[in-house]
Amino acid sequence: MTAAPVPGRGRTDRLPLVLLFGQALLGLVVGVVWWALTRHPPTWVVGEPVVTSPAVYPVARDGVFTVLTGLLGVLAGLAVVRAPGPRPLLLLGAALAGAAAGALLAAGLGTSLPPTDPADSAHVTLHAWVVLLVQPFVVAVVVALVTLTRSLLEWTRAP
Repeated sequence: MTAAPVPGRGRTDRLPLVLLFGQALLGLVVGVVWWALTRHPPTWVVGEPVVTSPAVYPVARDGVFTVLTGLLGVLAGLAVVRAPGPRPLLLLGAALAGAAAGALLAAGLGTSLPPTDPADSAHVTLHAWVVLLVQPFVVAVVVALVTLTRSLLEWTRAP
């Protein structure tokens, strides 16, 4: 005998794995997009044409990486708060681990694409390695802010 399936439960049981491996796979996509955007940064990435020079490329590369991984962090954080499921800490842990893995994969793939000679001005690399923590940090901040807001709203509405 098998137990009757619980409606809607299968999606929340797989959500930690989806967040873990989904963000890691999206990290590969982000790595390619980051590399494509910053190999020869356009003026909208580095600023006015007057300041466009290879000297500002590292700032533009780190900034574009930060924005791309931050957007993924927001999406992952919203996924965590939308469907907490029966084990919310497992879900949050999977989202944070997936975010860290996705950021590492994005940086690794983006820096390994041609040209790989660090002396070439078109070589894409991170200079501020702390930007690898942006995606997990944004996931945690989104979850904390939404959870705090929900708690305060419930507290103020309680009789």
